[in-house]
Amino acid sequence: MALKKLADNAIAQINDTVSSPLSESETEAISKIVEGTLAEAVRQTSQSCSKAAVVCCGPEADIAHKIAEGVDQTRIALIANLMGLR
Repeated sequence: MALKKLADNAIAQINDTVSSPLSESETEAISKIVEGTLAEAVRQTSQSCSKAAVVCCGPEADIAHKIAEGVDQTRIALIANLMGLR
């Protein structure tokens, strides 16, 4: 769901809650505040999830890198030995 639509839904709920209807300028100002807050929440959540993924997968990524290096070294040694047989 788009942030604008979420903000509009929040504004509608706020408008239903307050005793007098919000003016157009108040609605627009509150909408911008809600949109900005939602955008910041999404940004922080994404950043937090990214950090968690790095922490979780960090050791596995290191192990995969070491395995790839070992395979490359073995391949290079095999090619060198085969070239020496010429």
